[in-house]
Amino acid sequence: MITGDWHRADIIAAVRKTKTNLQALSRRYGLSRTTLSNALYSPCPRYERLIAEHIGVTPQTIWPSRYHLDGTPKSGKGERKPDGRQLYMLNGSIASDSRNQYPVLADQLFAAGPSRPDGVSHSLPDQSYDAVTGLPGKSLFLEHLEQFVEHARRHPLRKVAVLVVRVARFEQVTEVLGEQAAAILLNGIAQRLNDRMPVAHLKREEFAVLHTSHDAADAGIFKVVEEVKSLFSTPFQVEGGEVILSCNIGVAVYPWHAERSLELLSHASSALLPCRESDARDVYIYSEQVIGCERERFFLEAALHRALERNELSLYFQPQIDVQAGRIIGAETLLRWHQPERGVVLPERFIPIAEESGLILPIGKWTLRQVCKRLKVWGAQGLKLERIAVNISAKQFRETSFPDVVESILREFEVDPDCLELEITESLLLEDLDVVVPVMTKLRKLGVHISLDDFGVGYSNLCYINRLPVDSIKIDKSFVKNIASDSNSMAIADGILSIANRLGLRVIAEGVETREQLDILSNSGCYLMQGYYFHKPMPDYAFAQIIGTPSITHLHITANAG
Repeated sequence: MITGDWHRADIIAAVRKTKTNLQALSRRYGLSRTTLSNALYSPCPRYERLIAEHIGVTPQTIWPSRYHLDGTPKSGKGERKPDGRQLYMLNGSIASDSRNQYPVLADQLFAAGPSRPDGVSHSLPDQSYDAVTGLPGKSLFLEHLEQFVEHARRHPLRKVAVLVVRVARFEQVTEVLGEQAAAILLNGIAQRLNDRMPVAHLKREEFAVLHTSHDAADAGIFKVVEEVKSLFSTPFQVEGGEVILSCNIGVAVYPWHAERSLELLSHASSALLPCRESDARDVYIYSEQVIGCERERFFLEAALHRALERNELSLYFQPQIDVQAGRIIGAETLLRWHQPERGVVLPERFIPIAEESGLILPIGKWTLRQVCKRLKVWGAQGLKLERIAVNISAKQFRETSFPDVVESILREFEVDPDCLELEITESLLLEDLDVVVPVMTKLRKLGVHISLDDFGVGYSNLCYINRLPVDSIKIDKSFVKNIASDSNSMAIADGILSIANRLGLRVIAEGVETREQLDILSNSGCYLMQGYYFHKPMPDYAFAQIIGTPSITHLHITANAG
């Protein structure tokens, strides 16, 4: 970590002798005297262990009076003051300068400092340290990170890792418990981290951890990640009870991900860009490819804000077939986005962005208006359809005003509610059953049909179907795809058909792509289907041309299908 060539014996001699020798050593190698004194006289065990590691010895070799042979401190933190109270010196962890430390009571460890008798709070004399936790801030962390990186440049087997630890849902916790509890929690996190590893406080809910390793295949990052995670495994104490916190960790390693300290810290922070609140994964290692995708995501979100006003969105319709009657009875509406700079953007790419950004609400309303407009036009042209299905997002369904929006659009275009079917996923039901069911009930009273999409995937529970205001069930395409080769898929499809028929529900099989799948489903009593075997999704004008066609040229039902 020191910026010049240095010798282990010189360091040990400088520690054991006088400060004059230390100054001579700094002049001899062109080193910063402050750097050496910080490194060698710091009262922080975490930092001293790092110094010893770089020299290649145990801390006891350099500081025999302060460490046991196994490297553990003999006296722990702090020292006994004459007044008999146990006071502690605030730890800098990465590096400590004695003029930047002040004593605080044991129960105020990492606090901003005790109040003076005149009521004026102590302030940190150096802005390099965080005022809330007392840990080094970003600037001081970068200063010492650069020293470690410089040392690693001269020793190719040495790796330097930066871990950015972000406390999950911290702002939500702050809103509920208040700022005072948030400060207590930050101090608790700081204390746990600082007791085990070199750490700095970057901002609000983010901490930075420094880790070095020698000739380790994984740079030792997984071991330290597990150590960080273990520190969050026990509850944190606040006034009135306990709080359980978790964290997400972004990792960047020199020289794999960056060669400069600022870039290394930036990449560790950037590694957290893909982190979502709902993610179960909690460790993100920097990847240029992943970060590139996240940058593209930001650009797409900005472009999506203008997509409606620029008329870049359009609707496609995939026909739904009654194979017994051999005719088209309706269609599922699918959203398409043609972005001038990027071409066609797939729904699986932009729909999640619309969901997270809240744009799905205006886009969803626009979609409903366009569908009702099409239904009115087709009706005026004498084209008859049972109904058109529209996929509804979770955010839309959680809006208590959603039924009023649907009713308003139906009235605007004078469309029969019986012609409109709203598709929701079963996972939405299980997440907010108490909220969603009243909304479904209001929609049913309007005369709108409701279909349960992707049924059979995830948390399927047939027993609740009879308690829900649902008209139709769609067998997920994952079952249809394997129905000819997988007996389990066939059994699940048969089970869904049997129970749905007894409950008087329509069943639509989606993703039908082969004649074999068609025959198996129709022989099992499923006659409503959609998929590439019949038609791919198409624009509204193309769909209008095939509505009412008496038959589908390649549709042949087996003799025992009816």
